[in-house]
Amino acid sequence: MRVLAASFPDDASARSARSRLIRDFDLDDRQIGVEALAHGRRLSDMAILAGRFQDSIVAAARAVVEQSGGTLVIDIDDRGRNA
Repeated sequence: MRVLAASFPDDASARSARSRLIRDFDLDDRQIGVEALAHGRRLSDMAILAGRFQDSIVAAARAVVEQSGGTLVIDIDDRGRNA
């Protein structure tokens, strides 16, 4: 298992990517979450998507994230080792 996290320019694109990942890979919706990124003085609608994925679908999941406008920021195995 791998943990992937990606930033998105807005909540809507992050949620759209989440829906597509769940649908395309038949994932349990508890495996992937979306949260707003903390912001300072400027208002921001940026969001982060994070989830756990089987090794066999990681490359395809990364492609979905990128096609949806996300920027991958974390790719580690579920024991905390970087890719």
